[in-house]
Amino acid sequence: MPRLRYITESEKTPAVQKLISSSEARGAPDPRVVSIMARNSKTGVAWVRYWNALLYEGVLPHSLKELCRIQISIAHQCGYCSTVRSNVAISEGLTEEKISQLPNFEYSDEFSRREKAALRYAVLFKSGEDAIDSDEVYDDLREQFSEEEIIELGLFCAETDGVGKFVRSLNVLSWEDACRIDPRLDSKEQRASAGGE
Repeated sequence: MPRLRYITESEKTPAVQKLISSSEARGAPDPRVVSIMARNSKTGVAWVRYWNALLYEGVLPHSLKELCRIQISIAHQCGYCSTVRSNVAISEGLTEEKISQLPNFEYSDEFSRREKAALRYAVLFKSGEDAIDSDEVYDDLREQFSEEEIIELGLFCAETDGVGKFVRSLNVLSWEDACRIDPRLDSKEQRASAGGE
């Protein structure tokens, strides 16, 4: 049971219903979380719109951002975030097989050099307050990304990490329930490689 209630049918405006319907069609963000956030008609609705823009628009491929989102979600053991899948990323070719290789992405042939660089950044982002604060990190990123792309990747990882912690606390789906859905999540190796405990 979530710690904050979902929006009721009588509270839904046409704009909110459109956001929820969009999340149902796309698969991410999960409509349950949209149904909680949308209860705040100002900042909650604005956040859902911002998240959709960050997730689906921009200069980086959506499937690359989806990999980073899942990597960070596993690290902070968010049952909700780590089991949600974007239908758009799936249509772009992202598979559960590839996702299952996230713990060993550096050694997997499934990931491109760009994906590996983005995932290294996501792992570092999650691993500590100053882990990304070095010239070496940015030199590594510049080998694969333009500065415009680095800005988007940084904003995306920040949003995934920060809001992900809040969403985890809402208890939409517990970590234990997520591990029952996907037993691979319970692997300490997977969490450690994702930048978690």
